[in-house]
Amino acid sequence: MVVAAIAMIGYATWSIFGANGHTTQGFGTIGLFLVLYSFGILDAYRGTQPGYAARIAVPSGKSDPWYAVFLSQLLPGLGHLYLQQAAMGGGLLVAGLVTAWLANAAPQFVPMPPLIWAFGCCHVYVTFPHRAGRQGRAIALLVLGLLIMRLAVGSMPGWIRQAVEQCIVPTESMLPTLQVGDRLFVRRDPAYTPEIGDIVVFTPPEAASANTQQDAADLLYVKRVIGLPGQEVAITNGQVYVDTRPLAESYLQADPIYEWGPETVPANSYFVLGDNRNESFDSHVWGYVPAQNLLGAAYKIYWPPNRVQPLQP
Repeated sequence: MVVAAIAMIGYATWSIFGANGHTTQGFGTIGLFLVLYSFGILDAYRGTQPGYAARIAVPSGKSDPWYAVFLSQLLPGLGHLYLQQAAMGGGLLVAGLVTAWLANAAPQFVPMPPLIWAFGCCHVYVTFPHRAGRQGRAIALLVLGLLIMRLAVGSMPGWIRQAVEQCIVPTESMLPTLQVGDRLFVRRDPAYTPEIGDIVVFTPPEAASANTQQDAADLLYVKRVIGLPGQEVAITNGQVYVDTRPLAESYLQADPIYEWGPETVPANSYFVLGDNRNESFDSHVWGYVPAQNLLGAAYKIYWPPNRVQPLQP
């Protein structure tokens, strides 16, 4: 069950966030994992109940510490409350829920909930009255598994926010490559250096956002890189030239009907255009994108399901 769970989590993560993975398959795998997890919880519960339902209802029947440990896996402190240790149980329950809530906003709190969960399981086992024999290896493996699993699950949202940005295509400027409503994954990488042809997401420079009432920090543009720093770009007779060489562009909606340049792209800046050349508000209108404005490369359409596809080789 452990191997199956790890395999499902790994495949789901790759399917959703990998460039060549299919998002719906990833969500389907998450559904299968939840079925497996639910079965594991039910099986664990049945394993603690020789007399099954009657055993829970009779306080004098509390002879198996693993039922209290099982409850503590669900929520820290439940096992202690089952043993009528109200102060310890209530304290662990509150501490677990509060630190789990804080971990959503403050990464430094991420290790705290797993530690509280693991401590609750270990403590309720050690302090269980009339415990027959000791199974130190079993409780040690369980505590270690709790730490690893909950720490991994708790760290994943923060890792995703740091590594991947999501954005929604708002206009038709990138037709036919991107359609309005396409949801994109953007790879955050401080060391990323764009190549000609990359689809990049960036915050608009001042010249581009001057005519909008929305805060530029809240805006994200998506365009294709056409010119790199130091390259000469010209657009004439429906053709883009980079350093006097025609640029092959099989992705265009239509050839540009405007003339531009030639101009040399400044240092630490990029010349970007939309694939829907004649309906795109881009560098031929407002100029260049400073390197510091780049968020990263859009590498995948992850939604809707019929549009899932990689955007980079």
